Amino acid sequence: MTKEKYIIGVDLGGTWVRLALSNEKGRFLRKVQERVDKSSEKAVANQIMKMIHLVCQKSNVDSATIEGVGIASAGPLNLKEGALINPTNLPFEYVPLTKPISKELGLPTYLINDCTAAVLGEKAFGAGKGLDNLVYITIGTGIGGGAIVDGLLLLGKDGNAVEIGHLTIDFEGRLKCGCGKKGHWEAYCSGKNIPSFVRMKLEEIDEATIEKSLILTKTKGDLSKLTSETFFNAAKEGDKLSLQLVEEIGVLNAIGFANVINAYDPSLITVGGTVTLKNPRLILSPIRRHVEDYARNRVPKIIVTPLGQDVGIFGAVAAVLKYRSRSA
Repeated sequence: MTKEKYIIGVDLGGTWVRLALSNEKGRFLRKVQERVDKSSEKAVANQIMKMIHLVCQKSNVDSATIEGVGIASAGPLNLKEGALINPTNLPFEYVPLTKPISKELGLPTYLINDCTAAVLGEKAFGAGKGLDNLVYITIGTGIGGGAIVDGLLLLGKDGNAVEIGHLTIDFEGRLKCGCGKKGHWEAYCSGKNIPSFVRMKLEEIDEATIEKSLILTKTKGDLSKLTSETFFNAAKEGDKLSLQLVEEIGVLNAIGFANVINAYDPSLITVGGTVTLKNPRLILSPIRRHVEDYARNRVPKIIVTPLGQDVGIFGAVAAVLKYRSRSA
């Protein structure tokens, strides 16, 4: 009798590393998560190895039945070296991942951009089954994307293709992105930067209107304390000014989505990320209302990913299946 084969999927973020032991059909036997160990460049790989041992032990799974390890991570990446290069979310110049894990565990280990992984996961296990033209967009702390065009996964020379969060949506460059450039989509509409956009817009609005807004109430008059969460909560409570600004953010998002549609011509766009998953109606409704004003290509269906916050882990599992079949 053939033993069932398993795959380790890892979603490495700026704060959390989330890991799942999965079968080949995308059914998770066990999931664990820990705060990322940022004590040294080698600490992340060591942490992932400890977590792998943990899920195997708790699930009574022999490591000999594991087909490989997939790691989905924000970049920038160097795919050839299986490492992160000056990563945005980690305070190091170089973070080795695949080589130490593969050497220690004797398992094929693959590194892939988190959003590129997500679109793979969507095609293998989510709403993208059977589609050859598919885009995944995340609106979370940052903005990113992954694309499959005519059945081909777009990677780029270093694995950093489809960095759509750094598309320019404001030629005036009123806000600076975390990457240091001005006018990028992420600088206006990501969870980290929405407060900056709201504060900028409030400077253009009369004080009487602002004083009536829940934005001021929820920050107790100190707009430096504004977060995306408090902003969207005000909108959910029907605050007129917040809803007006949600619509303006939606227009900017629609410009970004239209750029993606014009560039990749997908049959479906799925959307994830914490900002989207916590506020699906407030994010997607204005995009759907305005995207046709900017898109040259036919607008596809735009939906929230059915894989939820696990889309990156599903993608890491799908990456192992993809690259394993190449080497077979």
